[in-house]
Parts: sequence; structure tokens; C-alpha cells
Amino acid sequence: MNIKARSIVFGACVMAAGCSVLSPQPDRSKFFILSPVSDGAGPTAKQASTSPDTQLTIGVGPIEFPAYLRRLAVVTRTGPNRIELSDEKRWAEPLDKNFTRVLTENLAMLLNTQQIEKYPWSLSAKVDYRIEIDVQRFETTSDGQSQLVARWIIHDGHEGKILYASETTAGAPVGPDEAGASLALSSDLATLSKEIASRVIELNQHRTPASTDSNTASAS
Repeated sequence: MNIKARSIVFGACVMAAGCSVLSPQPDRSKFFILSPVSDGAGPTAKQASTSPDTQLTIGVGPIEFPAYLRRLAVVTRTGPNRIELSDEKRWAEPLDKNFTRVLTENLAMLLNTQQIEKYPWSLSAKVDYRIEIDVQRFETTSDGQSQLVARWIIHDGHEGKILYASETTAGAPVGPDEAGASLALSSDLATLSKEIASRVIELNQHRTPASTDSNTASAS
């Protein structure tokens, strides 16, 4: 092969390689969201409020969320001091916003109320209970488990005092299908929602008789 022929072959190879590198690559991204609890799951909501005129108003927030989770890439913890970000799996919205949205949906269903205020709410909003949450962990791990650790406080919505404080730790196996992580984390969030709702119901059961007696005494 003469020099001219070799140059032509070399140029063709370079062009082919260049086209391979520069040509558009298929987008392999897959998008996931958290899902709310199903109807009928959790505590008996009618214990807290039984009719539209007695529905509780719940204030949700502030919710503190780790900065490393406020992203679209799905995070997997691979060690105490190491995480990995998926190249293909994405949250359809930032995880902290998705977490807040689904939590409010869960509480609305579990407490039988549509009167949910997200922080910061207007000064004119009169909430019965305010739920403050500090999320420590909300991710999957390399051994195929989900993990949620969240500290939460229930405040009296009128006086602001702390009525109850607790920590929820939840986990679930991550299924083999592509949506396994989002399903497991949704289950963890459902556990948190049910624990908060159960405590709100209990607090409200104890508060209602006292409030009624106080109103009766004022009227007399």
C-alpha cells in the first residue's frame, strides 16, 4: 500500500472514530418518584376528625434535609463516609421537595383533612399542630436496603410549645426491579407518616375534652 492509500485509510479511520464519539448518545435516564400511602393504611383517621367542620389544620415544616440528597441523581450509600450517584437513575423532582409533597399527602389521608399548610405559611393561617422534621438519612445502601432516620417534633399550633418529640428509624428491602429504591423509600416515608399521624390523633383526643370544658366555663 502506497503512502497516498495509507493516508486515505488513516483519514477514514479518524473520521469514523470522530463520528462515533461526537454522534448523539441515547439518553438512558430513568425517572422515579415517591408514592403516598394507600387508602385505609395506618391509624383510624376519624378518631382525629369526623366531619369537615372539625378537621384539623396541620402545619408541616420546616423540614431539614441533607444537602447531599437535594439532587436529582439517586444516591446509594456504599460506606460510612462514601456515597455513589447513579448515572441513569434520577428523581423526577428534587428529593427533598418530593419527600415534603408525599408526606403532606400521607398526613392529609391519615388524618382525614385537606387543611395542610406547608412551611412557611401565611400569618393568617391558624394551625392546630405544627410538625417539624429533621431528616438524617433517606437513601438506599449497597447491601440492598433502604434507610430513613428522621427526628420530629409536634408543636402546639396556637402556643408553639413542644407537645411531643421522637425519632423514626425505618428500612425495607430494595426490590430487584428498577423502581425498587423508590418503593422501599416510599414505604419508609409511610412509616414516618403513620407514626406522626398516630401521635397527633392521640394528642388531639386528650386535648379536645379540655378545650370543650374551657369553652363551656367561659360561656357560663
